[in-house]
Parts: sequence; structure tokens; C-alpha cells
Amino acid sequence: MTTTRIMTRRSSRWGAGGALVGMVAMAALVVAPISGAAPSKDHASSTALPSTLTIYSSGTVNVQNEWQKVLIPDFEKAYPGKKIKLVFGTTGETTVVYDDIAAAAKAGKDTQFDVVTGSVPAEAGPANLLVKVNSKELPNLDDIRASTLTAVDGEAVPLRGSQVLIAYNSTVVKNPPKTLAALIKWIKANPGKFSYCNPSDGGSGEGFVQDVLSSYTPASVNTKLALGYDPSLESYWDKGLSVLKSLTPDVFQGQYPTSNTAVLTELGSGAIDIGSVWSDEATEALDDGQLPKTVKLAGISPPMPGGPDYIGVPKNIPASYQKLAFEFINWTLTPQVQGDIVGVMYGTPGIEIKDLPAAYQSRFAGYPPPQLPYSSKSESDMARDWTSQVG
Repeated sequence: MTTTRIMTRRSSRWGAGGALVGMVAMAALVVAPISGAAPSKDHASSTALPSTLTIYSSGTVNVQNEWQKVLIPDFEKAYPGKKIKLVFGTTGETTVVYDDIAAAAKAGKDTQFDVVTGSVPAEAGPANLLVKVNSKELPNLDDIRASTLTAVDGEAVPLRGSQVLIAYNSTVVKNPPKTLAALIKWIKANPGKFSYCNPSDGGSGEGFVQDVLSSYTPASVNTKLALGYDPSLESYWDKGLSVLKSLTPDVFQGQYPTSNTAVLTELGSGAIDIGSVWSDEATEALDDGQLPKTVKLAGISPPMPGGPDYIGVPKNIPASYQKLAFEFINWTLTPQVQGDIVGVMYGTPGIEIKDLPAAYQSRFAGYPPPQLPYSSKSESDMARDWTSQVG
């Protein structure tokens, strides 16, 4: 079975909701014209560790802020004499980067990137274009939940992540639902006070829809829908789609917002009392005052989806570059660096929450391990069926 996930919904999540962090200085960033990049580069043949790693990342200003404020300066301080050259692109350029890595591998040439992050590993890992990870190269691998490696065939590790939760007005909802069944019962008992966004427009809406569909689908089928694409299995969604359609009269104004942030706006205004949200966006909105402190976050059972933004090492680079690349990745998985990333990005850590510095652990109280999101093609079909039968 081939994984076909392209994490477009997650790329739009980082920094899309709430106030964006101020534009950061770009001195340490190399913003290259990805579409014009050469398919390979010359690496030094020496077995000594190189002095510079070329890393590709993408996203919004929040991701740039993460590299500028945390990863680049802290790594260069921890490893004197080593430098990071960051090639930063937009979400739409990730396909070009993937094609660059694939073309270099086919031609037997070095790819221009030593480390890739974001949505690229989600495609390159299952295509066997990245180096398999192991605890010898990454001693901190033991601090990562093993299930997160499945979607990338063990060829990348989580750098950070996020998950879909419920956000609720604690002044009204004294005992928030702890299960999906209880949440559905609450929605019907409190018409107009719940909201989720159109799954075609935001991952937090996708997360709620998937949770409902998967709750009526065998676990083995859900795994296949997450790790591959088999339209014949989508008939299992019929019951869940029927439940979602039955909720339409009870959602806020009988309509579905067209973005993740719209649900946060409804929560902030008091129009609704519960909504499905991305954990990082909601945490940022709470931190900057867009949501009142009376809004709380919680998980339900079965948990809604979520997952990491991955980081991996292309196969087609010399061993010395691979070695430094894995030293860098292992460093990003240390508890202190993970805590610093969490502090900047508001997301969940790549390592287990229990391994974070104590000061950060309380932020994630009540966060259950998320279920795997459906693959990109399965998600697309899910959104299509939701639109035709529910929305």
C-alpha cells in the first residue's frame, strides 16, 4: 500500500489563525527561488563533517520565526563552526522540492538539500527517498511515539505537530463531553451552540468529520484509509455521514464556517459554546487574547486526528552530510529544544509530552494521542461526500 498524504491542510494551519507573529528578520534565511533550483549540488567528498547544512522548510511567518528565533541560532551556538543555510518556500513549492529529490535519486546525483521538513517527508518517505531512521543515528528516537513513524515508513521523525480538539466556554459548559457520543448528545441538546468548519476549508472541520466517520468504521479500515487509498472502503462512511447530516439543524445558524479561524471567532464572541479547533491555533488565540481565558481545550474519545510535521534526510547526499544532518535532527528532539519549539509555535512536541521540560507539560493536560489523519486522497473523497450529503 502506498502512502499518498500531502499535508496541505496542515500547512495552512501554522499561523493561519489568530494574530500572526510579527515579520522576522531574514538575515539567517536564504529564500531561494525553488522553481529555478538545480536538481543537484556538489558536496565535498571529504569524510570530515561539513560546515554547512542546507535545509528546506516551508510555511508561514510563524515557521520562519521558529527557525530564526530558535533552531538556527541555538544549533549554531551548540555546534560552533557549523552553519545552517535555510531554503524557505511556500506551500505550493513543496512539490518542486519533492521532484528535485526524486530526480536526483533517479539520476544518481546528490540532491541539493541535506534535511527536508514539512510536507516533503510525508511524500518522500513512502517513496523510499529518505534515509531510514534508527536509534544509533538518532538516540532520542526512543522519546518518539512509534506510531508517528508509520505514515512515513520510518524514514522521518516528528519535529512538531498539532491535533484537533474541542474548545469550550467553561463558564457555560461545566462538564465538557469526554466522548464523541457525549459530544453529539450535547450538540442535539444545545442547538446552535456548536460549530465546525467546512472540511474542504479547514483541517479542524476535517478532524471532526473524520472522527464521526471513523467511529462507525472498523479500525483496520481506518488504518488503510490513513496509510493509503482504496475508494471501495468508503462505503463504511455511510452511517457517519447520516449522523453528520442529522446534526445540521443543530450547528450554529445551520451553516458551516469557511475557515478554522472563523470557529475561533465564534467562540471569542460567545456565539457558540463548543467548537472543533486546532490545538496550536486555539492556544495562540488564548495567549494573545483573541479568546477569553474562560475558553478551555480538551480531547475526546475516540480522539480526533492530528499529527506531526516531519523532518528527514534525503538518501542522495554523502555520508558526512548525512551524519551532520542526523546530529542536527537528534538535537531538535532534545527536551529543551522541543520545549523552545513549543514555546514559539504553540504546537505539540515531536517527542512524548512526558519528556518535555516540566514547565511545558501542563499546557498539554488532557491531550490524548491523536488518531492518524486520512491520506490526502481519502480526505478529498471525504470532503466531497460531506459536501454532497451534509453541507
